[in-house]
Amino acid sequence: MNCRPLLISLFAICVPVLSATAQDSVQYEFEFVSEWSVLTHPTDHPDDGAHYSRVIGATHTDQLSLWEPGGIATTGIEVMAETGAIAALMSEVESHITEGTADQFLSLGRLDFTPGSISSSITASSEFQFLSLVTMLAPSPDWFIGIHDVDLRPGGIWVRELVIDLDPYDAGTDAGTTYRNPNIDITPHLPIINIANDFPFNGGGRIGTFRVTLISDAACSLADFAEPYNLLDFFDVSAFIAAFSSQDSDADLNNDGSFDFFDVSSFINTYSAGCP
Repeated sequence: MNCRPLLISLFAICVPVLSATAQDSVQYEFEFVSEWSVLTHPTDHPDDGAHYSRVIGATHTDQLSLWEPGGIATTGIEVMAETGAIAALMSEVESHITEGTADQFLSLGRLDFTPGSISSSITASSEFQFLSLVTMLAPSPDWFIGIHDVDLRPGGIWVRELVIDLDPYDAGTDAGTTYRNPNIDITPHLPIINIANDFPFNGGGRIGTFRVTLISDAACSLADFAEPYNLLDFFDVSAFIAAFSSQDSDADLNNDGSFDFFDVSSFINTYSAGCP
């Protein structure tokens, strides 16, 4: 058996050198729960027709932002917020995929009534670990809900669960102030703003929630290098040694570009802490 002693005395044991198991992608369950109703937001509420468009978006890198408060809506965001159509935003995401800043266009279902819920699944990769999603609030001039630039792998560990409260946003492309206002185009477009405290929402609280729940086996800490994940054992030690010896970036635990005692020390401390 090909083996070598670990680098410091605390782990002075002979272990086989294994390749680190790259955890490149995971799967999440996605759930959209809508609480928006005439009871939660009674002012001007379109009780006879309240609904949403299809939930759409992308997984992407930190070099891309599909939308953000204070930013100017792209054509794709404008069309989504005003009509619920997805083709324009899909085309934008496809361009980002070609450029290498997005991985996939996500279409996660449509909620035709509220209160209510829908669920779907999302696959995320370590190269495209950020998530952005939107859906039109309907009927409305250009109001929508969504999330932007959510990091699913902060610090190199896939999040187990996120529950995100959803506020309404104005895309800044239509001047209407009521749910059923006629179209009043704004040129040039105004910045996207949060309107949770404005008419007709009037501080009535969140519209609903997006929940993402990890359903793949995934590492529980930076020391969890190898399968079986969510368990720190002999195989994680061996995989760390292999990654450290080959100067694999996964073993640079303090992210300083060097492979030295500090990475080993960080591994030992993280391993000793166990899985949360």
